[in-house]
Amino acid sequence: MKKMVLCISFFVASLVLFGSLDLFASNASAETHTYDGKSPYYNNCADSAVTKKNVKINLNGASANLELKFSTTCKTAWAKLTLSRPAKADGEATALVVRNTDNKQFSCASPGGNGGINKGQTSCYTPMVYDLDPRKAQAVAYWPYTAGETGWY
Repeated sequence: MKKMVLCISFFVASLVLFGSLDLFASNASAETHTYDGKSPYYNNCADSAVTKKNVKINLNGASANLELKFSTTCKTAWAKLTLSRPAKADGEATALVVRNTDNKQFSCASPGGNGGINKGQTSCYTPMVYDLDPRKAQAVAYWPYTAGETGWY
């Protein structure tokens, strides 16, 4: 009996020191899909784009439209942010797309996006995440002193 208790104690201590085994892991693991991180214009995914969710963000008399875009052909999602007026400074605004199953996220500045919104610009888009059920995606925007997010789709 002592040997059994000692073995169980050693097993539990090993889990604490070295992390849990995959058998006991409850967190979602990172997914890798062909379209993850690619531009919406890759394989013409943007050609079948529809807006699934959007939100308007207001700031000092100006506004921004945050959209969660979805390609019906590629089954991918990305964020697009459009300001009502040109940006006054470099890096003024950006957007993110986030996938719920593994928290994979890309910003406009990620490879595959067109860069954050800089002085004189009015929009940006993110790379795509694969978004076929049961996966869901959400768009998030950051604009000076404010933020916004769409619902999940």
